[in-house]
Amino acid sequence: MKMKKEQKIELVRGLSDELNKSSGVIIANYKGLSFIQMDAIRRDFKGNGNDCRVIKNTLLKKALNANDINDMDNALVEPTLCVIVKEDFAAAAKIAKKYAKDAAISKFFLIKGGYFDGMALDKAGVEKIADLPSREELLAKALGSMNAPITNFVSVLANIPRGLVNVLNALKQKKEKE
Repeated sequence: MKMKKEQKIELVRGLSDELNKSSGVIIANYKGLSFIQMDAIRRDFKGNGNDCRVIKNTLLKKALNANDINDMDNALVEPTLCVIVKEDFAAAAKIAKKYAKDAAISKFFLIKGGYFDGMALDKAGVEKIADLPSREELLAKALGSMNAPITNFVSVLANIPRGLVNVLNALKQKKEKE
């Protein structure tokens, strides 16, 4: 069913507002995916709080340009799946990379690019962000780094009495032999 001009304007306005509030966007080619595969991809993205939908390139281009995102116009060819990332861009990039590497889907699901932190990204840029450790991993590493000096200090303090006990045992054994 063909959309009326008013519906298109409203769709672009709503999409533009969503893009303005989002932390980024990932676009991919989905041509050739079955309904079941497409539904699984949508559920996976939406399960992480993102908005995943198929949008006509002309309407997406207008919404992107309304938010001063002009660097992605070249990527808007062929059918486009648009993922509007609400919070964690790296998590969404990991999902996109997972599907791009999946043997059954990789022929059809191709990452075209993305937009994050004021920069347009190509496929390689999205995949680099997907390779970054998660927030939880980074926090665990930082906590480990903060705890390391304390742990080492406690270990050194525990070695002092242990060393004294070892010296005393050696003296005791030496006196017993004499």
